[in-house]
Amino acid sequence: MTSTELKARIDTLWGETKTGKVPRDNRLEAIDSLIESYFKTSGEPIKGGALVRLATLCLYEEISDAHPDKMTREEYPIMSDNQYRRKTEGRHVGRGGLTGKLRPLTREVPLSLAANIAADGREYIYPSRREVDIQEAIDMECYRYNHIGSIAN
Repeated sequence: MTSTELKARIDTLWGETKTGKVPRDNRLEAIDSLIESYFKTSGEPIKGGALVRLATLCLYEEISDAHPDKMTREEYPIMSDNQYRRKTEGRHVGRGGLTGKLRPLTREVPLSLAANIAADGREYIYPSRREVDIQEAIDMECYRYNHIGSIAN
């Protein structure tokens, strides 16, 4: 079995799984027989993207569950790539509401950002100054010359 034949068989298995023709037990048996037949014909294990696709196919029900409360309902939840990006990076989230107002971003914020904030809401971090880089210095000088200099004249 060549890699193109393997890809075609994985594609057919994916299509049948998405339409609901193959139950989970039969799908796992089909994946196992596909791995065995590929190893017998080629003499090497499946590598790369094909192996990732087969692993995702094993967990199809868990990954395709798009319920927003999946993380609290399930005992051991598994997020898809898009769900993980949405949770950690805030991607794939529409910010426009029905009223036209922007909704706030809903994403995880690292705990390190709140490490120096006390219970009273005050930030107890030592103040520090940063260096002004060259481009900022040029911009401040141009702003001062254009706005303050023209007012003085």
